[in-house]
Amino acid sequence: MNREIGQQELDDELRELFGSQAHSEGPLAASGAGRRFVGMDLRPELSSEQVAFLLDALANFGIVSIPGQDLSNFSLAHFERFANHWGAPVPHPNNFLRGGKPAQSDGDSDGPFEWVPFEKRAAAAVNAAFPDELACMPHESPTVLVTSNFRGDRKDAGAVRVSGGGSWHTDIEYEPLPIYVSMFLVHRSPVSRDAASGTWVTGPTGSSHPYLDDTDAELMRLRTRLPLNGETAFADTAAAFAALDAAQQADLEQTQVRRRLNAPDEGWLAPLVRTNPRSGVKSLHSPIWASRPGVRPPIEVDGLSMEASRVLLDRLEAHVLQPQFRYDHPHVSGDVTLWDNYMTLHNSPPIKSNITSLDDARLLYRLSCKGEPALALPRNDEQPWLDEHVAAGYSTPAGILNVT
Repeated sequence: MNREIGQQELDDELRELFGSQAHSEGPLAASGAGRRFVGMDLRPELSSEQVAFLLDALANFGIVSIPGQDLSNFSLAHFERFANHWGAPVPHPNNFLRGGKPAQSDGDSDGPFEWVPFEKRAAAAVNAAFPDELACMPHESPTVLVTSNFRGDRKDAGAVRVSGGGSWHTDIEYEPLPIYVSMFLVHRSPVSRDAASGTWVTGPTGSSHPYLDDTDAELMRLRTRLPLNGETAFADTAAAFAALDAAQQADLEQTQVRRRLNAPDEGWLAPLVRTNPRSGVKSLHSPIWASRPGVRPPIEVDGLSMEASRVLLDRLEAHVLQPQFRYDHPHVSGDVTLWDNYMTLHNSPPIKSNITSLDDARLLYRLSCKGEPALALPRNDEQPWLDEHVAAGYSTPAGILNVT
């Protein structure tokens, strides 16, 4: 399987594995990335052949969307069981503390670990916003990140605001073993289109963005060109790498960067170019100097000063964010969408907050996985490996794996 595979050949394999109703759509992006697989029910346990097909698809296309899950019977337990095939599901940093601080802040990297109680997580606040109208799907797993634009009691919400969008990044690239695959399950997507442009929101203006103010103007323009209907923006770092000349590719394949969890940490060296072990596709892994300004320290290219590192990485980021490598993925209720964090960058769009209407509601659930895929479940991760690479040594409990 590769990006040049014919649709008929792809559909033939899909129907053989998933039934006569299954078919493919795509590519989703102009770069050739992304495929949509229609007619798959992800509730039943998958066979090893079905899992292998999906693993190969993501390894080649970078993004895979599986629409049409029935949320009246597809649960977050089904979602987490499915995620186990892609790697060990990891608790999201929003759901635990390190050294008394949220794990995505500047708390001690090796500080005492503490779970955030469910009643203090985003899900509890989301459930209070539209009581009896919209609530999170039931769950208590710390691996589930609730992504929403509403929470808490709306009586004192104030005026509706629009954010400038997030920053381009890959998920949790700042740990020695980075996140491999992330995925969204869509509960609700905004349907309001009341901006003057006919979109959900107007484009961000002024300095409403999370970036450092001294960024090159053209790079800033590329960074802030985000979708306006609540889509997730993606950039295809495999196609961007393939578009470089052979000499640039060779140099970058020898390049390592030092990543750190917090500024005082010594950090570790990681390759800038990754090769997918299933497909052999090479891609740039998070070629961004400061992907989380104010949250994580910038990365440093081995052998270069911090200033020279920024020049090189800003140039690469500007290359990756060119329109021919960009794709804005629309979200529809019941969709499961996966992306390979080594082969893509992604970003959150400008979003309304302090909303008062369900027509403006955006509610998604995200899971992320690291380590090796598994054709069959349960996974066989050793506990020492889990203790080293997964917060609190978490592994999905049997009650979730055995969901019917």
